[in-house]
Amino acid sequence: MLRRFESIKSCGIFEEYKWNPTVPDFERINLIYGTNGSGKTSLSRALDDLSSDGSGFAKVSIRMSDADKGNDRVSGRAHDAEFDRIFVFSDGYVNRSHDFGGDTEVEAVLTLGERTVEDEKRVAVLTELIQTAEEELGRATKADRDAEKALDDEYKSLAQTIVAALNRAGGSYASNSNYSKAQAKAKFSGSHADWALLSEADKDAALATVNSDERAKVQSKTYSFDVRAGLAAEAADALTLSPVSVVLDTLQSHQSAASWVELGRHLHEGVDQCIFCGGPLTDQRKQQIEQHFSDEVEAAQKLVDGLIREVETARTTVEQLLGDGAVAGSLFEDLRTGFQAAHDAAKAEVEQVSDWLAGLLGALQTKRANVVAPVVYDISTAPAIDGSALESAIKTHNERVAQHATLVQAAAKKVELHLLKEAETRVVGLVTAAADAAKAKVELEAGLAKDREEVAALDNVEGDPLPSAEVMARELTRILGRSELSFELLPDGKHYRVTRHGRPARDLSTGERTAITLIHFLESVKRADTGRAKPIVVIDDPVSSLDGGSAMGISTYIWSEVVSKSHIEQVFLLTHNFELFRQWDIQIDGLPGGPQRRGPANNRGFTSNCYELIAPHRDHDGTPKRVPAFILWPPSEDTRVKVRSAYHHAFITAARAHVALVDDSTMERKLDAQLLYPNVLRRMLETFLAFKSPTTVGNFTTAMRDHGAALEVAGYQGDADALRLHLTRFTHANSHAESPETDLTVSPDEVGAIIAAVFTFMNALDPAHFAGLCEVVGVEPNDLVLTAPVVIDSTAQLGGDEKR
Repeated sequence: MLRRFESIKSCGIFEEYKWNPTVPDFERINLIYGTNGSGKTSLSRALDDLSSDGSGFAKVSIRMSDADKGNDRVSGRAHDAEFDRIFVFSDGYVNRSHDFGGDTEVEAVLTLGERTVEDEKRVAVLTELIQTAEEELGRATKADRDAEKALDDEYKSLAQTIVAALNRAGGSYASNSNYSKAQAKAKFSGSHADWALLSEADKDAALATVNSDERAKVQSKTYSFDVRAGLAAEAADALTLSPVSVVLDTLQSHQSAASWVELGRHLHEGVDQCIFCGGPLTDQRKQQIEQHFSDEVEAAQKLVDGLIREVETARTTVEQLLGDGAVAGSLFEDLRTGFQAAHDAAKAEVEQVSDWLAGLLGALQTKRANVVAPVVYDISTAPAIDGSALESAIKTHNERVAQHATLVQAAAKKVELHLLKEAETRVVGLVTAAADAAKAKVELEAGLAKDREEVAALDNVEGDPLPSAEVMARELTRILGRSELSFELLPDGKHYRVTRHGRPARDLSTGERTAITLIHFLESVKRADTGRAKPIVVIDDPVSSLDGGSAMGISTYIWSEVVSKSHIEQVFLLTHNFELFRQWDIQIDGLPGGPQRRGPANNRGFTSNCYELIAPHRDHDGTPKRVPAFILWPPSEDTRVKVRSAYHHAFITAARAHVALVDDSTMERKLDAQLLYPNVLRRMLETFLAFKSPTTVGNFTTAMRDHGAALEVAGYQGDADALRLHLTRFTHANSHAESPETDLTVSPDEVGAIIAAVFTFMNALDPAHFAGLCEVVGVEPNDLVLTAPVVIDSTAQLGGDEKR
């Protein structure tokens, strides 16, 4: 059995609840009364969440024991096996356990049972999810197919591009049968470390190599020329040389004839007559000619002659050095442009060297004509011809010819890696898109399979045990007092066909729904497998919003099932209906053992306790908050005997609030009293006026007006109209306000005066009746009434009935 709630945390208004140790423990029968807002629903939800498949037990610490109070223990916010036998009936259970599967014109099929209703709702949700998932899967499948095709097309296009660019290299690049989209895809699955983009120039060069024809070698030769290092110096010395000789008198004045004479002297050896002029050639004259052309002169002549031959040879070499450049056509295409440019540069150098040699040759020839005379000529530094670029091009060409196949493959590889790198970003993006599309498809397929499996499992699961149609109809007739509803249990064992007077029954009333689900609930409890222990039943507000007849029928049915029968170990009945509370309190008196042995002292198996659940305002970090608390009911045994109606209870509640305000008029007390306004006070006044004037029942304003005159007759010393208007204004005009917030219609500071005015009104009309009520509560009548007459603003706005 549950004995007390040691603590409850974060369950509605039960935020940091602690049990008051002065309050008696729970017994087998526990009757709990509480007004709306006192925490009954929060408490029932906390108990409903204690099952092992929930986490509610972590918020609640409950003291428990066996029926004989042995095995005392505290759950300590952990799960206990006791919780698995707690069954809670509440509006939440009614909503979860009642459903019309198809509101058709042919039949009304009712599903009962929390598990069955939840399963069918779950199946409906899953069916919709499956339909949506199937549509999404269709789109995902297409997206996956499109992504794969886009990636496949990219691999194919890349392979075609590579083959188109490199097919002349042969080998793996020869055709797409060799270099296919599969090979392109394989490249992307390996390392990309060697992939690199080429500049346009490097790419063009590599492609030129790939597309070049195999060529013959070109004859290597030198294209460079340097003037001999000592030539300029030797020529300068020769030009300034002056050999020692006897100058012929005729050559003194005719120097230009020296070379002619020098040539002729060799022709006249052994001859006495000049072969040119026929004149005599004496020995003396021969001697004079020989002296003119001495050995030094001859040596100088030989020197100059040698220099002239060297310069002439150099000129011939330079003229023939470059040729016409036609050799460029024999080179590889990528070498031709460079070779031609180098050839043009070398031609300019050739012209410079040729000019230098021509100038030097002219000076030497002048010297040779008259070797004994110095020649003035400024010899500059000799220029040179640099043909290394031409020689390098030919060398590179010849090397390529020797290694043509190797170079072509290397160039093709560079271009391939360039094209792969160029496509890398596109391919990686498409690979990612394809992977995402495939993942989305797989996830949808997995989710769809899971949902379909769950639907199949739910279709095969058995629902909660249903009462037979006969039991359902019989018990419903007993509760409601009428037999218009009929039930037929369908073959699936999960549904009823419900008819009213033989026709499909739809739009069941609140009382009918509550009664049907209550019958099913208690039948489920009766059939529940709780092992050796018996169920613990919690019933929250079973007659909420029901008419008196239905409420009484349901109350009687619950009593007969949970108290009169022995299959339930413990019951908690929570209600805000004081009449139901009062009736059960009276029925407890009639249990075996009698009123003298009621409560924990009952020794016939019907121990019980009655409680009131209140929620007064308490200061919480500077803010007034409602704090729930259990108090034992009634405050005294005399009160239990005297208070047998909602009217008595309303008077006790109002009197208790008034006394609390007099004792301590803090904001917390004012807020507690404000909860009584205006409905509790109005109901109390209506009952009082009905007792005084039965003919005015149902017309509150008329009753108040009629009794206003009676106030003066009764000797009321204050302003009777003012008191009547004061009460009418606040209890009638605001009793049906749309907002639940009472502070919108009355200030907390006014509520004390209003309660006192109600008591003053009742006391003035019937002091004996009022005194009797005060005796029940244990207060003096003068402590409840106003100490000063009521005065109101004559311009105050009244309710519509009062203005009329």
